[in-house]
Amino acid sequence: MTDVNYENIERYLSGNMTAKERDNFEAELDENEELAQELHFYKYVNQSIFECLYQRTTDAIGTPYPHALKTKKQLKMNALKWISLIAVALLFGGVWLWSPWQSDKFSDIHTIKMDTKNTEGIPVDGKYADIIERFNEGKYEEALPLLNSALTEQPDDLYIRYYRGLTFLNLHYLGSARRDLLKIYTENDPKMYQAAYFIAVSYTEEEEDYKADALKWLQKIPKESTLYNKAQALEASLK
Repeated sequence: MTDVNYENIERYLSGNMTAKERDNFEAELDENEELAQELHFYKYVNQSIFECLYQRTTDAIGTPYPHALKTKKQLKMNALKWISLIAVALLFGGVWLWSPWQSDKFSDIHTIKMDTKNTEGIPVDGKYADIIERFNEGKYEEALPLLNSALTEQPDDLYIRYYRGLTFLNLHYLGSARRDLLKIYTENDPKMYQAAYFIAVSYTEEEEDYKADALKWLQKIPKESTLYNKAQALEASLK
């Protein structure tokens, strides 16, 4: 069994890691399946809270966590997990818990919907129906493995890479998001300026001060871009 550092999971989700620590943690996620599962548990808790807040449900706790919780390993959750579960219950009494998608800088990211046509204008709503459905419903944890599989089959598919970048961003995997979005920008894809804008946004979410990096990317967006005004507003807020 692989050791899992639950404190690092808490620090990662709460944004208390340095940029280097975050990149190392995200690299470990690719290699450590158990760590990824534990991270998904924590994100499931936050997602449950988000749904309760925005759907105003009055149910007790809602849909149970997937069958993985039935294993002996999952039944032996450490104290941090119990704290997270208690926080879910306390939320119904008005207690707020951190959620990356509630940040002001992220206020419009989770509203973005996947286009049903790729960058060449070819309809893809049949080919990628499952991905589009999950992404557009905000089920980023479910969309991510499907996006990964699609890119494994077609690594040059910039349509999929762009939306995987946004998926990473919504999940607060900032380093991974930038890697995908940088590919969009350097390939001169039609969404290159959207990519530049969201790369800038990712830097504003780092624990350390990456204001200069954010400004550098915002300044790449030309006046003729539909994102220019939004980029200017974000740039002004950083100065």
